[in-house]
Amino acid sequence: MCLIVDANVAAEFLGKPCAVVDWLLGEKGKPRLVAAGLLRQELGRLDGVRRMLTRLDQAGRLRTADATALTREEKRLRSSGVCRSNDCHVLALAIVSGARTLATLDDDLAADFKDQDIINRPRGKVYRDHVAHARLLGHTPSCGVKSFRNRPKRRGTR
Repeated sequence: MCLIVDANVAAEFLGKPCAVVDWLLGEKGKPRLVAAGLLRQELGRLDGVRRMLTRLDQAGRLRTADATALTREEKRLRSSGVCRSNDCHVLALAIVSGARTLATLDDDLAADFKDQDIINRPRGKVYRDHVAHARLLGHTPSCGVKSFRNRPKRRGTR
């Protein structure tokens, strides 16, 4: 269960107690925050958020992405001209990591994230409000982090 938090809401969603922080630090499931590349740099500039990143990293709940793949995907997105937003680095992170839930208040980024020509299989979901979108935290795709519950059970040989 992975979430990307855009820098424009990081202070609100990571820098102080809220539903996202409770979910990330909670006991239910295997929540992960995905942050790498330029987004990780942006988040690291915010004091409260930087402390939360450290805490999540120590708890094994911070996920990154391959820097080479991330740079390649960001360049592809920029050259394609398909993005409305100026946040190709966030979209590239979603594509490379497999994370399909994004916390943001940026309308252009939200539209890009939900655009099936950019994020697909599964489609992206946007988290904007702690009450209205709480269900998204429980249903975020695993982004390649297999939870113990979701592993197939071993069956005896025939």
